[in-house]
Amino acid sequence: MADMNIYSLFLSSIQSTSQVVLLCLTGYVAASLGVINNSIQKSLSQLIIKIFMPCLLLSNIAADIDLDTLIRLWPMPTLYILFFILSGALGLIGGKLLKLDVSSTKFMMTGIMFNNVTSLTLGLLEGIESTDAINILLRDKLDSPKEAVKRGMSYILLATLFGNLSRWSVGTYLLKKESSQDEIVITERQQLPVFNDDNEQQRQTHSLVSERTPLIFKSIEKKSVNIGVRIMNFLRRILKPIGEIMNPPLYAALFALIIGTIPFLKGTFFGVDAPLYFLTRTAEQLGTISVPLTLLTLGAQVKTLPSENGKELVPQILYVTLSRFVIMPIIGTIIVVHTKDYFLVDPMFWFILMSMSSGPPAVNCMNLAQITGNFQGEMATLLFYTYAAVGPLMAILVMAMLRVIAENK
Repeated sequence: MADMNIYSLFLSSIQSTSQVVLLCLTGYVAASLGVINNSIQKSLSQLIIKIFMPCLLLSNIAADIDLDTLIRLWPMPTLYILFFILSGALGLIGGKLLKLDVSSTKFMMTGIMFNNVTSLTLGLLEGIESTDAINILLRDKLDSPKEAVKRGMSYILLATLFGNLSRWSVGTYLLKKESSQDEIVITERQQLPVFNDDNEQQRQTHSLVSERTPLIFKSIEKKSVNIGVRIMNFLRRILKPIGEIMNPPLYAALFALIIGTIPFLKGTFFGVDAPLYFLTRTAEQLGTISVPLTLLTLGAQVKTLPSENGKELVPQILYVTLSRFVIMPIIGTIIVVHTKDYFLVDPMFWFILMSMSSGPPAVNCMNLAQITGNFQGEMATLLFYTYAAVGPLMAILVMAMLRVIAENK
């Protein structure tokens, strides 16, 4: 039975990831034949970022999230933040070891910090459900494989929420060009009004020109202008970092969280009898286009974008692969095993928590590169090679995690 489990898990992992590789290869072939050129790639990227991806986030997250679920599953955001910080630390360490500059270190951090929690794990669950290995993930004797997988999918969607919130915020910051940030700061400083002693002296001189204008009104006006400018400058300093990271996918994720946690809004948008169900149904249909179209564009990027840094990327690709498939899974599994007594008594929940620390970089990292216009060729190369090796690596990871869960159940 053990041999059957190993074979079945390996096969299900290959099946769940082969479609990712095949879609990338389809985009590669389309670009090779000239069907997808740079102009078409840019248009497809805009469609994904501004329409399809927000629809996917809205339809998937809001439908399965509520306030009670967020409260009961507190270990998930807690461990996600912990894994997120540890992954970032690994990226910084790797940058020092490989002697990379700041921008290249941030690029490698992006590949390590944002992993694929959704599509690969969902495919693995569907494959595991039809094997004897599903018995390891059952909660008790009354639990069924169907119910266990259903719970697992809900856990994955919750993990997807945190992943998207961090990816579309911190991820866009990490991939931003340093030069563009400096230009923004200089431009804004040039536009800000400056009030110095000379300006105040000039205003006082002009105020003496008209004897009919009361001096007290001029003084009040000057003070009110100074206060107004200070308030505007203060608000700009606060809103500037927020404005730099906000984008349509992040707006959609936040909106989905609001809808999911407010019963009135959720009843308005979701359910067959919901008044605005036609809107969420349309968003769901549009959202299904996002993942395959992103993979198709990814394959085309590998063919058309500059790849002169391919050889130089080898150390970074190897380090990201080592971090995502070895170091982080070991750390995540150890943490879950030693803290599981504080979680829900649900092996499926433990499995999803472990899965949050493993897996290749998220395919949406390509969208992050497209948003910022930076590291597009490098990101396409990184994703292509990590997903080319994801089948056997994920199969080994899943078998190891299931064995650990079985021994600690």
